[in-house]
Parts: sequence; C-alpha cells; structure tokens
Amino acid sequence: MRTTIVLADDHELVRESIASLLREVPDFEVVGQCGNGRELLELVERVRPDVAVVDVSMPELNGIEAARHLREISRRTRVIALSAYIDEAYIRDMIDAGVVAYIIKSGAAKDLIQAIRTASRGRLYFSSDILAGAHHGGTSGRATGEYSARPLSQREREILQLVAEGKSSREIAASLGIGETTVKTHRTHIMGKLNVRDVAGLTRQAIKLKLVRID
Repeated sequence: MRTTIVLADDHELVRESIASLLREVPDFEVVGQCGNGRELLELVERVRPDVAVVDVSMPELNGIEAARHLREISRRTRVIALSAYIDEAYIRDMIDAGVVAYIIKSGAAKDLIQAIRTASRGRLYFSSDILAGAHHGGTSGRATGEYSARPLSQREREILQLVAEGKSSREIAASLGIGETTVKTHRTHIMGKLNVRDVAGLTRQAIKLKLVRID
C-alpha cells in the first residue's frame, strides 16, 4: 500500500529537495506541494493524504496553527513538523497541536523516511536531538518544574506510554487485559503525579521519561 504525502514549506528548493528524496522510496507518493499554511489546508482538504510534512515557520498560517486546523479537516492525515531549530516552545506547541513527529531540517534526509513510516502507523517519532532536548528540559527552564517527586509505577509507565502513542482507554484496556475503568483511574493518578491536565501534557512527560519508542 502506498503512503500519500503532501509537503508544505515556503522555500521551493527545500520542498523540491524533500520531494526528490521521497520519490526514491517505492511505496511513497508525493501528491502535492504548497508554500504556506493556507494553501496547505486547501490541499489537504482536497487530496486527504496519509501524511503532511509541515514547516513550522510558514507565511499566512504557521505550522502550529495549520496543524490544529488539520485535525478538523482530515483526521486521517498524520502531521510531521519540520523545523530548522530545536526549540522547546515550538516542540511543546506542535505536540499540543497534534503532530506525531518533529524533526529538524539538518537531519531531514536521515530522519524523514523513518518519521513518515512511523507516523503513518500512528506512532510518535522525534529525532534523537529533539528527544535529548526535551529530556533535559530545553532552554526555557519550564519543564523541570513539571515533574512530581512521586514516581510512577510500572503499570502507570505502561499506560503513560500507550496514552502518548494515541491509544484510547478502551484500546489500552484490551492491550493490558484490564478494565477500562481501571485504565481511567490509572490515568487520573498519572496526571496527578506528573501535574498535568491533558493528553498533550502526558505526551510531553512521556517524551521526557523516554517512554515513547523512537524507531
């Protein structure tokens, strides 16, 4: 089965370089390109691709806001953020917006193919540099205070990883052989221990704890 891909970057040479790389992969098909966030929304609505590779910094509508809109336009489309910078604020905002992968342009050739394969399976992918930055709290100093002194149990760590990978409570219950109510109780306890209030916060903590699998 072919994976359909659209590319959004305001630098045409960058887009063409990425497109050329992806065309070398037999089961990938680049079905569209665009140069700004507004064009991206129109393109995705029209072609409904499996994956959208999106530059974080784009004119008219940046990648963060575009990713938020894409969740409403095409839930099947997995969004990969592409950036020239390792910046905790960008990473945090893109996770909040629903991206499933974040890679830096300097390592795009190495990471992008694997990121697309991983994202198309509904799993998260972050380059090793991104993961290291998140684990050490980035440069803003905000992440350190998000941790609670209360450690997670092995079961809680298992559930946290599955939540971060996008699994529903019902799917987690089936996977672990426990009740859905039990999963929800564990999730509430995890949020309390980590001092977070939503799935985006849980995802950030899973990255910091290196629970998210990096293929």
